[in-house]
Amino acid sequence: MRLPRLALRTALAGIVLLGVLSTALLIHLSWAHTARQNVADVAGQLNKQIVDSIRGEVSTALANAQAAEESVRSIFFQAAITPDDEGKREFIFTALLNSQPVLSWISFGWPNGHFFGTERFSEVELRNVEVMWEEDHPTAPLRIDQYLQAVPEARFLGRSWERSTFSSTDQPWYKAAMAADHTVWTLGHTFPDGSRPAVTISARFELYKQFIGVIAVSIELRQLSQYMAGLHVGTSGTAVILDSKGGIIASPDPAELKAENDGVMRDISQISLTESPLLVTAREAIGANHVDLTKVSMTEPLAPFRASDGSLYFVSLSSLQFLDWTIVTVIPEKDFLGNIDRNTQRLVYVLIVFTLVMLGVAILLADRLIGRPLIGIAGQLHHIESFRLDQIQRVPSSLKELDNLSSALMQMAQGLTSFKKYLPTELVRTLVSQGIEARPGGEQQTLTVFFSDLAGFTTLSERLGPGIVPVLTEYLSAASHAIHQQGGTIDKFIGDAVMAFWGAPVRRPEHAVAACRAALACQRLMSGLRTPQDAGESTPLRLRIGINTGTMLVGNIGSEERLNYTVIGDTVNLASRLEAINKLYGTDIIIGEATRAAAGAGIVTRELDRVAVYGRIGSTAIFELLAMADEGGGSDRKEWVAAYEAGLSAYRGRRCDEAIAAFEACRAARPGGDRAADLMIDQCRALKTNPPPADWSAVTVMGTK
Repeated sequence: MRLPRLALRTALAGIVLLGVLSTALLIHLSWAHTARQNVADVAGQLNKQIVDSIRGEVSTALANAQAAEESVRSIFFQAAITPDDEGKREFIFTALLNSQPVLSWISFGWPNGHFFGTERFSEVELRNVEVMWEEDHPTAPLRIDQYLQAVPEARFLGRSWERSTFSSTDQPWYKAAMAADHTVWTLGHTFPDGSRPAVTISARFELYKQFIGVIAVSIELRQLSQYMAGLHVGTSGTAVILDSKGGIIASPDPAELKAENDGVMRDISQISLTESPLLVTAREAIGANHVDLTKVSMTEPLAPFRASDGSLYFVSLSSLQFLDWTIVTVIPEKDFLGNIDRNTQRLVYVLIVFTLVMLGVAILLADRLIGRPLIGIAGQLHHIESFRLDQIQRVPSSLKELDNLSSALMQMAQGLTSFKKYLPTELVRTLVSQGIEARPGGEQQTLTVFFSDLAGFTTLSERLGPGIVPVLTEYLSAASHAIHQQGGTIDKFIGDAVMAFWGAPVRRPEHAVAACRAALACQRLMSGLRTPQDAGESTPLRLRIGINTGTMLVGNIGSEERLNYTVIGDTVNLASRLEAINKLYGTDIIIGEATRAAAGAGIVTRELDRVAVYGRIGSTAIFELLAMADEGGGSDRKEWVAAYEAGLSAYRGRRCDEAIAAFEACRAARPGGDRAADLMIDQCRALKTNPPPADWSAVTVMGTK
């Protein structure tokens, strides 16, 4: 008789209910009492840490800005350079800004409106910005020089020109400095290349009692916001810096960061509940307690505030002791309910005996109904994870949900069995076994990459129409088998082309030899494949292959939604070009210079030429792969290979007659002739007809891909 299946929810509810109902009342009474005693104290300590951290960061930033201003002043005053010395001024400003990540601008303004400043435009880019006013012109030329931050000095990227109405004398920092006899801080928004909220320290600069201009150092407020975004205010709390009028100086909220990048300083009164519930809570708490932001002392914790949703919050205000800025922290009470372990420790001893009894019962039931079936299902999931779908078995269970889950796994395995034909199964298994996550990323490695292509595929597909599919299937199956036999990773099929690589994800020192062996195996398999008979006789399929070795980027390349474990880089591009070059030289397999060196004595080749491929700077030697050395395939080729390479040497030495004779000897030694020798003979004759200049090099330039 088959026992009825229980619902998982029913079984778990019965097990948990037995223990929870008997202990809930005791735990609740003790927990509620101790929690209320400790939450306020923990909130105060956390608030102090946050405030001290923000004060420290702001103080450091302000001190760095002041130090930078003093450094510029000292350099100018000691006449090490002058404000008008453009080259040295740019170097000093760029070096100072490059060494102080927290600073955003170092500037100098002249009384005629001229302006020069170095800007931290992004995390990796600096800009030198100069506005040069001319008499009787409504606008001034604006020059922007871009630099890449680097050690020990920035690297120049480019220069652009615009027209601007920006004048240094119109800026708040300039006016404030002119009205004071000491350094002064101002809050401003406008820079020559746009508006962004910033705080600026500025001061008049006089040399021998003659006023020269105003030195200014700025810190964009987004710097402070980005720092605050990294703070952890409890689990879900927040902190914000406000001015005396409620303006948001800095906030970790992404919407406020965007607003600052757009040159906007928002007021806390403008924040809606959907944008930031915590900032709305802070605003409501300040209003409910009638707080005057101009009179905030060092630290003023407000009474616990209950928001409109019923949640309790701890809101605290602390003076930043800079301008009229105030730090406001908002910490939900619920953040601390998990931190009362020390207060509930005394409950443990009371509950131990009771819990052990309940635990024994729960373990027996859970193991019988849940544990064993889940362990079996987990084992089946491991088979799915490693793509070993033929090992999936059904795990029966008395619980309906687990029984249904096991059935669903079987159905999944059946579906994946068909779907895996669309994926490189061995690659998936290898990536999973090595713990390589499916997310964008990669690393530089030295690998060997392989490209193959069917000769005359376009004409063949037009002639056969739908009949091309079985031909293509047979060819791709044969190529895949040869590549897998040699431990290669098939990257993709591109029409009739195959792209594969060796050395990743499983490292293989002899990847160049393995790729060459696979290429020769492909050629042997292709010799037995023929096109279907049409009006005439069938013809054997011919495969062209290009192989290259070198450093390339390997990893998961693509978008967040779709990835491809592949290789990219100049080495890969060159391998693709080498495959196409076969057509010119009448060869089947061409390998690059690096592959020849990596394979060493393991292969038999002939050097074809030195070429400069389309779209690539520099030239490379190319070689025709003839055989593997351990397969004894080189003895019958020694004569014509030696003749060809002798001709190539004479050609490079401009001994055209000697080269032509050698190439003709090579051609005669091969029953079907040699297209590469024909090509080189034509080049030798052209060289004789039009002698090259003295700096000529024997490089064949490919005009197309």
